[in-house]
Amino acid sequence: MFVFASSMGRSRYVEKMATEICDVDDVVKETSSYSTTDSHMPLIDDLRSETATTSNHVYSLNNDNEEGRHRMGRGWPRCCAISGLVTAVVGAVLALTFPLFYHAILNYELSLQKGTLSYKLWDEPPVSMYIKFYLFNITNSEDVVNNQAKPILRQLGPYTFKESHQRVNIQPHDNYTMTYQQRRVWHFVEELSNGTLRDNITTLNVPLVGATYTLRFQPLWYKVGFNRIVKLLGSQMFVTKNASQLLFDGYPDPLLELGKRLPPGTFPPFDKFAWFYQRNNSDSYDGVFNIFTGADHIKKMGEMDLWNYASQTNYYESYCGMVNGSFGEAWAPRRNKTNISMYITDICRSVTLDYEKDVVDAGVSSYRFAANEKVFSNATDHPDNWCFCSGGVCNPSGVGNSSTCRFGAPVFVSYPHYYLADPYYINQVEGLSPKKDLHQFFIDLEPEMAVPTSVRARLQINILIEPDIDIEAVRNVNRMFLPLVWFEISADLTPDLGFWINFANQLPMYGTATFFAIFCLSLVGVAVSGVFLVKRRSRTHAIASADPNSKESDTTDS
Repeated sequence: MFVFASSMGRSRYVEKMATEICDVDDVVKETSSYSTTDSHMPLIDDLRSETATTSNHVYSLNNDNEEGRHRMGRGWPRCCAISGLVTAVVGAVLALTFPLFYHAILNYELSLQKGTLSYKLWDEPPVSMYIKFYLFNITNSEDVVNNQAKPILRQLGPYTFKESHQRVNIQPHDNYTMTYQQRRVWHFVEELSNGTLRDNITTLNVPLVGATYTLRFQPLWYKVGFNRIVKLLGSQMFVTKNASQLLFDGYPDPLLELGKRLPPGTFPPFDKFAWFYQRNNSDSYDGVFNIFTGADHIKKMGEMDLWNYASQTNYYESYCGMVNGSFGEAWAPRRNKTNISMYITDICRSVTLDYEKDVVDAGVSSYRFAANEKVFSNATDHPDNWCFCSGGVCNPSGVGNSSTCRFGAPVFVSYPHYYLADPYYINQVEGLSPKKDLHQFFIDLEPEMAVPTSVRARLQINILIEPDIDIEAVRNVNRMFLPLVWFEISADLTPDLGFWINFANQLPMYGTATFFAIFCLSLVGVAVSGVFLVKRRSRTHAIASADPNSKESDTTDS
């Protein structure tokens, strides 16, 4: 029974295994790619067949990858050649056009538009500016009055002030101009001065002499009345005041009080006299400027369009009264060795400075433009100056008549110590010694951007004493042009700014050289790639000649 049972169990087990094998065989039939005739192959053979198929597929992929890498490795010279050609073309275009782009950007930054570099530098100048005053002390004033002696002058100073400019009431216009006023502020710098503002100086009584000059064409009875008033007030030809009073603070004079009751123009409309009285921290004294910004054309940048809302003043006749030239602190770029012009509001006229020589300031190569003898020449020496002869009367060359600009006072302007003037003037006094390096008026400009690198604006104020037999105060004096004060406005470029100016000027060269170098290197890359391509093609043809079977594949690769 046990054996039978065992045999029965074994037979059932075998039957069960056979059934499972048949089921597996059915699954293999459905999923395999074999035909119906192969469905009775053993299961292990089917699995080996599938493994072989997978191995063949992997081998095929590996061969494809190897072939792709082989082709990629052989194709890089061609890619490099194409990239090199594109880079060379771009480099050549940029090398040729970079200066054009640079100058377009530079022109914008140099224009006086809000937000540009020039506008910021104009609004807040980065360079310190100083004004130095030199006053002439008349040491023999009594002899001049009593004995008609030559005035002996002793120069005192400099009294140095730091000058700052603040732009106020700025208003841009649609015609590419800008209107503004400027506030000039001066602070005394004792350490840069020779003397103090308490120094006493004997000088001409300008209100008195000015009054005698304006009354010279009045009727006799008017002059007689003036003589009685002068005697009553005790006014003298010369006065002694300290430097502070003569420069900015001013001093009261009874004639100025009297002038308020006289016809307009007889006396200046001030309650005190000083050379720069009421000018410190004033918004209105210098007038209203209207200048071109250069936004439409950079050649017009900084040029005066109007002053006090007029393009022509009444101070001088014809073209001499025209408002032209720069406003004095900026010029259009790319200057040549000719001249520059500027409008000076203190003397109500334009001044032309001619090119003199090349100089170097703070490491920056510049052109020096200097005022020469033509500026204050008379019509005989320089016919174009005929309209500066006020009333048709020309004095010897060397002084300019500014009386019409200074309320009719006998103010005449020259270079310090009568530099470049006719000897007629220097022979009237003693104590002057004109020297070019101390008294020349010049402005140095960096020519590409027209940045001022050094400024020495020097002018002297002289008063004409005109004798009049009917006026006691000037009855016994000689006609003379008496120097009273001269000043120098100075500004110098700093080395740091000089470095950036030189860098900006060399930037077009650096940019062009860089892009040209890129162009050359790109051509070298193209040449190297071409050599590789030629060598590979030669090698391919050699292999094809030796092995005809590889000719087709190598030709395809190349």
